[in-house]
Amino acid sequence: MPTMDYTLLRGRIRDCGMTQKDLAEKAGISEGQFCQKLAGNFAFRQDEIDRICALLSISPADIGRYFFLPKKL
Repeated sequence: MPTMDYTLLRGRIRDCGMTQKDLAEKAGISEGQFCQKLAGNFAFRQDEIDRICALLSISPADIGRYFFLPKKL
């Protein structure tokens, strides 16, 4: 499985005035687990993606750009 590029997601978190810690807490994910997911060590579950999208106002049409964009080598 390719490593995902979460650059857009990180930018969206900042644009919404949150830190990764804030978002993790609001989404019900531990800060450590959230950081591990952003580092590509674990995949986001669908329920986590749904909660994050709701918190960051990411439309369903844009989920792929934020969560499933492979890193370029």
